[in-house]
Amino acid sequence: MKWIGITGGIATGKSTVTKIIQDLGGVVIDADVLAREVVAPGSFGLRALVQQFGLEIVGADGELNRSRLGQIIFQHQAKRVLLEKILHPLIQWRALQERLLLEKKGHGLAFYDAALIFEKEMSDKFDGVVLVVSSAAVQRRRLMERNKISETEAIKRINVQLPLDQKRQLAHFVIDNDGHLKHTEEQVKKLFQELKTK
Repeated sequence: MKWIGITGGIATGKSTVTKIIQDLGGVVIDADVLAREVVAPGSFGLRALVQQFGLEIVGADGELNRSRLGQIIFQHQAKRVLLEKILHPLIQWRALQERLLLEKKGHGLAFYDAALIFEKEMSDKFDGVVLVVSSAAVQRRRLMERNKISETEAIKRINVQLPLDQKRQLAHFVIDNDGHLKHTEEQVKKLFQELKTK
């Protein structure tokens, strides 16, 4: 099975691209969904996080309070590294399970949507990596609107990741998601057909 990574900068529009792929009949495994699974109430992942970050990261409903955890990790580099050290192996294990299941079902092509493919040096695990890009101004605006945060906070979060220009050098395919949805759709359709027939 051809295993293709999809990545991008925060708020460059990976979700838009993965939705188009799904609408075309493609299979997409979302690392964010797996990340939520591994910290579900009662999970080993959540217990490990509480041990490191305290009970304040758990809401009254027993769910992980993501905004509280986000405030903690985006202010402290060491804590963000610790969080990734705990969650990354758990998410990778779940991704492998999903991939093996798809192969068993006979799928010839599947996509894995993850923000930190290059940061985590995972690109060698894929047959190709698609990078979703947008201009810095559009990325900032989308992040501010989506997360209801200030421009300063948005810039801080964007700067946590590798710059898009660096990611461009590492990617096999680039989707420009800066303009109209139709333009993005055309690029994704073309790439999807290319990957299906290769």
